[in-house]
Amino acid sequence: MSEDFKTISNVTKNDIQQLVLNHINEVLLSMGHNINEFKDIFGNVSSSRTINEAKEIYFERNIIVSEEDILLQRKLNNLLFNVTYPDFHTFYSNPSFITSRIILTTKNDFVDEINDMVLHRFPDDATVYTTIDETIEPNDQCQFEDFLHTLHPANLPPYRLTLKKYCPSILLRNLNLTEGLCNGTRLICHDFKSHVISATISSGDFKNKH
Repeated sequence: MSEDFKTISNVTKNDIQQLVLNHINEVLLSMGHNINEFKDIFGNVSSSRTINEAKEIYFERNIIVSEEDILLQRKLNNLLFNVTYPDFHTFYSNPSFITSRIILTTKNDFVDEINDMVLHRFPDDATVYTTIDETIEPNDQCQFEDFLHTLHPANLPPYRLTLKKYCPSILLRNLNLTEGLCNGTRLICHDFKSHVISATISSGDFKNKH
């Protein structure tokens, strides 16, 4: 069995770049924009090259984000939300509607941004829980307390935890394994007290258990 590889067309780097730009332009056109509205990113790369005294070439890392870029990002986020959660204002109180959909992203910063956007769509008033960060050395408390508030380590709740009625949340501690309250349990919030959160389990063997 033989193949005639001469019939296969050569695809160059420029061809791939053009295909990507065409696809981006199709998305922008569907939103009422055109790729020509944006600056020539690829052309600006060459102009950002400078040569220092050691004759080394380096690139400037400054990225200018315009107000139009921010508005476009918000528009894309809203479009993504509306596609993932259609008629959210009607079904937001339905646990199956909330837990059967998910928006995937690549970085934790994007996760926080999307979480804030989704939480803002819930109509009820927000309840905010604030943690107490304490340093090992008491003398360091006033110096590092504000810094500790900015840290968001994995598997730990944030300094400010904002929740609303019917919003989903995940338990991060093993509270009662026999009742299904363990690390990773998905919950739907219902009521909030000063030190107690009332919720139901949304999935698994203990689904709908309060």
